[in-house]
Amino acid sequence: MAKKVPRLRLIDTTFRDAQQSLLGGHLRGDEIVPIAAKMDAIGFTAMEAFGGATFETQVRRREDPWEYLRNLSKATPHTPIQALIRGQNLLANRNFPDDVVELFVRHAAKCGVDVFRVFDPLNDLRNMEATVAAALKAKKKVQGALSYAISPAHNLELWCSLAKGLVNMGCHEVVVKDTSGLLSPQATWELVTALKEVVKVPIDVHSHCSSGMAPMAYMAAVEAGAEILDVAMSPLAWGTSQPAVESVVAALKGGEYDTGLDLEKMWDVQHDVEVLKRKHIEHLSPVADRVDASILRYQMPGLMLEEVYRQLAAHNAGGRMAEVLEEANRVRLELGYPPLVAPIRQMIATQAVYNVIGGDRYATVTQELKDYLQGLYGRPPVPADHELRRLVLGREEPITIRPADLLEPQVEGARQQLKKMGFEPTDDSVLIHLLFPQLAPDFLRGPAPEAKASPQAPVVATEPPAPAAKTPPPAPPAPAPSTNASAEFDVEVEGEVFKVRVSGAGITVAPGAGVASTAPATSAPPPPRTGEGTVIAPMQGLIVRVPVKTGDDVKLGDVVAVLEAMKMQNDIVTTVAGRVLEVYVKEGEVVTPSQALLAVG
Repeated sequence: MAKKVPRLRLIDTTFRDAQQSLLGGHLRGDEIVPIAAKMDAIGFTAMEAFGGATFETQVRRREDPWEYLRNLSKATPHTPIQALIRGQNLLANRNFPDDVVELFVRHAAKCGVDVFRVFDPLNDLRNMEATVAAALKAKKKVQGALSYAISPAHNLELWCSLAKGLVNMGCHEVVVKDTSGLLSPQATWELVTALKEVVKVPIDVHSHCSSGMAPMAYMAAVEAGAEILDVAMSPLAWGTSQPAVESVVAALKGGEYDTGLDLEKMWDVQHDVEVLKRKHIEHLSPVADRVDASILRYQMPGLMLEEVYRQLAAHNAGGRMAEVLEEANRVRLELGYPPLVAPIRQMIATQAVYNVIGGDRYATVTQELKDYLQGLYGRPPVPADHELRRLVLGREEPITIRPADLLEPQVEGARQQLKKMGFEPTDDSVLIHLLFPQLAPDFLRGPAPEAKASPQAPVVATEPPAPAAKTPPPAPPAPAPSTNASAEFDVEVEGEVFKVRVSGAGITVAPGAGVASTAPATSAPPPPRTGEGTVIAPMQGLIVRVPVKTGDDVKLGDVVAVLEAMKMQNDIVTTVAGRVLEVYVKEGEVVTPSQALLAVG
């Protein structure tokens, strides 16, 4: 008698990964919930609709992600809600102590998360232990995810060892998480076959269509024994998103891998998602909404190629793309072949640009690279190059313990801080404050005025508007050099020359003499200068914090602003002591290179 094949299960990613990949996470909760309620009847094994950058996007626009989760859970009683969690990082790019991890997972479970998908950018299982344990304690299903990568270090032996480690932790399922679209059909078949031999839990394959191989990889996965695939409703599928659920269901219908899902139940939902996509068409990236075969040539995700191109364009060095891509592969080798997922890929792309544009390799390094070499991100697949560590860290020794073991508990301290700020220290607000301290004060004051005044518009089918013109790429973040080196350059603004020094302590700006600058002109004149105490932006970016106000006294070297570019935060310090005469910018404002931020005198 032939062995009965278990019915293939599908996880829907439309409202988390798919909309984040194609629309930058701009869909609102009140737009998602009514459509999700209709999707509840389709029969997905789970709906990934919480976590990742979408959570931060909601906080930035002062939309309550916890209330969204509670509403979503009520609207989908038959479909488990799934969250994506970056291990000890939760939803951010830094580690949190275990008490924060446990509170976050417990609270998310209470608000409606049924399945926690946990991963670590370096596949360091130590960074996943606390999150997995917290989810198991909450009596929720846990998926342990492997961040897929291609390198000499990533062989079947390593993948099988990691999968066994995840199952030993208590994970109910193992996910092959291919965020780059690099899984080929042959590699998928070999990997799934090997995993099925060493672990006795279901295997889920998650890929992106960026390179065009995902549908073929999915077919190979089910033939090798994978029980679960990640898909999205077709209007938000393909490109840098997942394969379309309608296509997968139709392709497998009638065969031994039939999903059992009814296509007729999908057409109404497909229409609603299409209308929603058209409503947000200005957020659709033309780069994300297509297949990019360059991914296969350079073995790098499309987002990383775009980041390199954007940084080179800001340096007027677009012709050096091939040099930088070659350098990026060299940097990755020296760092121990980390998977090219966020935030590692941004760090490697930035460092490769600095190494090529600056002439001397590693003359300037970002603070993130220094933290990585110190072991604060975790343990890479193979140790980083010893000479590079010595160059960047000097006599400092990298840590060998779990990075989170260096952190003190933070939850009770956060509750006390919120009380002093005049906010109720509920679990909702404490977690927002811990995850995004710069955004929390505005968020906790309530919805933005425009959000209050704007009722939900009815969903009406319309002709799609023409795609918005692609905006110019932002300038790259300024590097934060190692303790052994600093970088100086001159910036001319309206005839006045400033000397900018980037060091491990932050970015300082002082009057300088001299050389005509090639810095790009700003689109609008900056505020009036007030002399040598003027602090200017050394790069384009987002002002996430201004810790001073007019009238405050500051000392030499005090941080007067924090600027974020490409998810890297840079402290801007004053080079003169005195009183803040005027502040020209606000938190949440995007500034251009050489724009005045404030004046000290």
